[in-house]
Amino acid sequence: MKVLLTIGKLGTRDDFINKAYQNFSSCCLKSKPDIASTKRDFLEVSDLFVRSDKLDLFCDETAKLSEQLRQSGNSRLSDMLINELGKMCLSRNRLKKAEEYLYLALENSREKNDGLHELARLNDLEKIYKEVNNKKLLVSILGQKKRCCKRIIQDYEEASTHFDTISKAPATKAKVKTQLAFAYSDLAAILCRNKPLDAIKMYEKSKDIYKDLEMPKEVAYLENKIKWLKDKYCSLYEQ
Repeated sequence: MKVLLTIGKLGTRDDFINKAYQNFSSCCLKSKPDIASTKRDFLEVSDLFVRSDKLDLFCDETAKLSEQLRQSGNSRLSDMLINELGKMCLSRNRLKKAEEYLYLALENSREKNDGLHELARLNDLEKIYKEVNNKKLLVSILGQKKRCCKRIIQDYEEASTHFDTISKAPATKAKVKTQLAFAYSDLAAILCRNKPLDAIKMYEKSKDIYKDLEMPKEVAYLENKIKWLKDKYCSLYEQ
């Protein structure tokens, strides 16, 4: 699809972007659209709306389009659009909309048993809750991330076969283990003041993963964190 036509032939800028979106929508709704080219078109058309300060309109229309695609049986393209909406809104600091679409994308990934995409969306939600300093929701997401990583690691080959993507290679098993280590250490950082003993256990788990991955700098850093906690809360630790 050639979105960038001559503006003068279409009238006003609003006419231009509306026509561009109609073309994009028509291409999505045809019988067998190419996923890779549709993703490129998504980025091209979304940029037109962003430049015209109409990002919310683009999001609303694309969410409706995604639902149309799902109802017509094209769940793969529908899911791709929701994924892209979530990532786009996050990158542009539209956190409320990003959160909405990321939860939809998370649900879609779980329905397809696509643990690697599930992990990616959990990471995106983690960024949001760190940004807004919502510790309650951050703890929930980190717990879900921890369980997701464990499932992937338990049967990485199976998880790889469910990774539904256009061209990107799945995260390696080592990278998933690193994400699990991050989850443990992030949880520990939240717990260290009120639940130091639990925090120490989390740091120990994270340290063990880094040992397995042969990452001595990370191991040494966590050993210092653990020592500091034990020294600071020595009386609690000995009970």
